[in-house]
Amino acid sequence: MKGKTIPFVAAAIFLAVAVYSGRLASQAASPDNTATEAVSQGIGQIGGFLADILWLQLDQYHHIWMYQGNEWVTATDYLPQLWLIIKLDPTFADAYIDGGYQLAINLDEVSEGIRLLQEGVRQCPDNERVLWEYAVVLWEADYYSPRLTEEATWQYLRIVREKRGLIEESWNEGNAYFLLEKTFERDTLRRNNLEISRHYSNRCSFIRQSRIEGVWSNED
Repeated sequence: MKGKTIPFVAAAIFLAVAVYSGRLASQAASPDNTATEAVSQGIGQIGGFLADILWLQLDQYHHIWMYQGNEWVTATDYLPQLWLIIKLDPTFADAYIDGGYQLAINLDEVSEGIRLLQEGVRQCPDNERVLWEYAVVLWEADYYSPRLTEEATWQYLRIVREKRGLIEESWNEGNAYFLLEKTFERDTLRRNNLEISRHYSNRCSFIRQSRIEGVWSNED
């Protein structure tokens, strides 16, 4: 991504201004913190705008990289830009999703990828896409223990229920039960693990078949 330094310069200026403005706000804040809140909101909006610009540039870079015939798993020089996007906007879900999977699965930096996704879950607790990616990466990387994957998947399903199924990638509700089916199948430390696995398998099959027949819909 050589020659495209303007967004980085703008981001660096933003970070410097943010620190300086924060100090000014602390000095000039009224008892009700009005000045501090106003500065914080303004900085947050600018940071989000710069993060969007950097993400669009990153997306263009992805397409060019693959168009040139490169293997996606060999792309690593974009990771610092992902880090910068997160610094500018800590709630930028796509950066956690992309970076976490790339690190943990494609680059075999499992612990780093998991840590990034855990931070994404902390910063974006209501974003079901981040929660889903966290559960999937735990499962694919076979990280720590089946129990951690189970807990992450249940956390995802709790958000789905709270949103009444009105989520961006509705097909992953059924996939979550498939994930639990396979996880419990391996979780031999749990009593009746195969019975629990069959329960989730039936649930997965029911949801998938219902969607095919148009019975299970999130549009009602």
